[in-house]
Amino acid sequence: MNQTDSTLSFRVSAGLKNLIGRDLISDKYIAVFELVKNSYDAGASNVTISYNTSEDGDGQFIISDNGCGMTYNDIIQKWLFVAYSEKKVQNRNKSSYREEIKREVAGAKGVGRFSCDRLGAKLHLATKVDKESIVHIIDVNWNRFEIDDTKEFIDIPVHYTQDQYLPSGNAKGTSLIVTDLRESWDREALLKLKRSLMKLISPDADKGELPFEIEMVVPSEIDTDKKVLMKKGINPDRDVVNGVIHNDIFEKLNIKTTNIDVLISTDGKTITSTLSDRGQYIFTVTEKNRKYNLLKDIHISVFYLNQSAKVSFTRQMGGVTPKSYGSVFIYKNGFRINPYGEPGQDIFGIDQRKAQGWKRFLGTREIMGRISIKGDNDQFVETTSRAHGFIQTQAVDALADFFVEKVLKVLEKYVVHLINWGEPLKSNPNHTIFPEEVGDEIVSQFITNIGANDILSIEYNPDILSQQTSILEQDSITASLKKLEVVAEKTKDEGLLKLAQTVKRRAENILSDNIELEEDNVAKEKELEKVRQESAVRKKQVYFLTGAANQNVANLINGFHTVYTLTDAVKGNINFLREELSKEWKGNEEIVLEIIGEIYQANEKARKLADLAIHGNQTLKQDGVNSIYDFIREYIDEGLAIKGINYILCPDTRAYECKFDTSALGVIIDNISSNSIKAGAANLTISLSETSKFVEITFTDDGVGLEDNIEPDLLFEWGVSNNISKKGFGIGLYHIKQLIDEMKGTVNIDKAYKGGFRLVVRFRK
Repeated sequence: MNQTDSTLSFRVSAGLKNLIGRDLISDKYIAVFELVKNSYDAGASNVTISYNTSEDGDGQFIISDNGCGMTYNDIIQKWLFVAYSEKKVQNRNKSSYREEIKREVAGAKGVGRFSCDRLGAKLHLATKVDKESIVHIIDVNWNRFEIDDTKEFIDIPVHYTQDQYLPSGNAKGTSLIVTDLRESWDREALLKLKRSLMKLISPDADKGELPFEIEMVVPSEIDTDKKVLMKKGINPDRDVVNGVIHNDIFEKLNIKTTNIDVLISTDGKTITSTLSDRGQYIFTVTEKNRKYNLLKDIHISVFYLNQSAKVSFTRQMGGVTPKSYGSVFIYKNGFRINPYGEPGQDIFGIDQRKAQGWKRFLGTREIMGRISIKGDNDQFVETTSRAHGFIQTQAVDALADFFVEKVLKVLEKYVVHLINWGEPLKSNPNHTIFPEEVGDEIVSQFITNIGANDILSIEYNPDILSQQTSILEQDSITASLKKLEVVAEKTKDEGLLKLAQTVKRRAENILSDNIELEEDNVAKEKELEKVRQESAVRKKQVYFLTGAANQNVANLINGFHTVYTLTDAVKGNINFLREELSKEWKGNEEIVLEIIGEIYQANEKARKLADLAIHGNQTLKQDGVNSIYDFIREYIDEGLAIKGINYILCPDTRAYECKFDTSALGVIIDNISSNSIKAGAANLTISLSETSKFVEITFTDDGVGLEDNIEPDLLFEWGVSNNISKKGFGIGLYHIKQLIDEMKGTVNIDKAYKGGFRLVVRFRK
């Protein structure tokens, strides 16, 4: 019969179970996460994850909590109601227990219960509420839904029974017993689960809320855990299976480094930023939130990882490096949102941004922290798959922009521009800058990012800002000064008023000095022109004088000061290395090798600086553009290059001017020569060429060349040597690349060259 006007309805196949269960949640660890979230949302203060193995080797996964539990009506109306969630905003007023739980919910999809299907084929669910004396039990065989897709979902039976006690022994709550497991759970998988759970709950989750504790109980691993705990250099929280799970957040490791804390208020009207550095509080600024009106109740805490912080992190984490641990994690209402923060995840595209200016920008390897989002904001909703982060919305885009503008750039401005990355630079290891040395520049720098009328308050460490520090460059004096004066007047802060007056006074002095200098420059222009003409007569820049009698005393003192700094660093690294080697250091090879590398490079630079100071009249730190051809020619002529090989510098009349560090270039030439000698070369030929942007130096020897089984690019890695028969340690090329990278150059091996070994170095003009 032809029906032209009637009402139709959907039918639901039993195959839907796979779409919202096993197929949707493809990771067994995420399946456990979802079930733990359900316990959290049920108001539990404790959840126990157990894994038991029978004599036949069959595994059993048990997740038990002491939450509110479910009544018979809850099971019928909610748990068995597919895709229904009382945690959704529109359903919360129907909840029988939601008012008792002072938590924001972690999930609201209504499909988390199907995570049980991902873990195993059979589920035994036992649940009890506090006001009832009976335990409600249902048994589900998920395989029954897969027999015939033509059957209706509602036609697959679920068995119901009752009991007196919960399997966990709790007075109330829910226990999930999963059997016929779909995957095995060996020790490695259980450790991975525990380590993942350590990152699952935000450290902000329990602030002002009910406590929440996760414990793993695996009887079969107790003996192995005891043996592991007897070893040195392990992390007891990460390397044993059994026990309460502790969040291994950066703060608990007590590593002193730079930290920025940014808070968007609950109503979204204000932004408060707090900066601290190596244990010292610096300042707090509160401003109006004009731009990011979609964001509210968000807390961001990010740490900058300098080299010492990375080494300390690895040591405390039992050998886990920051690179393999992760970067910036995102939490929503206390629980982590996957996959944000995982190694290799470029959160908000910051690694792509870093590639555009690697010396100026921070990437995922230099920062670690978290973003905590609270509330019912439906702009931050997880994808149903639970492994692909948030559904893209305007608020998610706004969060990305906010993170870069208000967190990352502020942190960069401090660690890159003010304190020079908070550690001795490899290219200039004379000094480590601390916050008290940049004093007033901190506030002057940061307030320029905020509209004067938007600043609500400023708090600061008066001990830091009272230091007498250098003023900013002239280009930024006027803007910073005006902003500082406005803020000082607005806040009526005596410290800021005094600071503004001091900055203004010094700025006026600098500007006055600049005027006098300009007048003096005009008077001396003729004299300077004469000097330039005389300099042009000399076709090449002379880098070295013959003999020690013509030493430049100032340069010698400067050189020895740098040597002292480098040897002091060597001493510290050796002492630290002794400590590491006195332990059972197996598994900490990366730390040991990194320390050895620092010692090697510092020693090489110290030796070269002393060599140049004794033989030359140069400043040891070349500024601007100089002739790299002249430097190489005179470096060889003065006998500074290592002996044992014949140097052939191709004749050329051009200067080949570019920016380079003379001491670093000396170390590079020595390392290349040393490698050539080890390869049995008699001659090392050096030739130069140039383009509009680069100077290219080619080093060619007539040694044994590349071995057939060596991938050339791997030779730049630590410890990889081309020819072990020549006693190569695999250090030279690694440090050559480091030094060239510092000068923003590139280095490549000419794979096609078969007459020996050829290395091509390029420096930017």
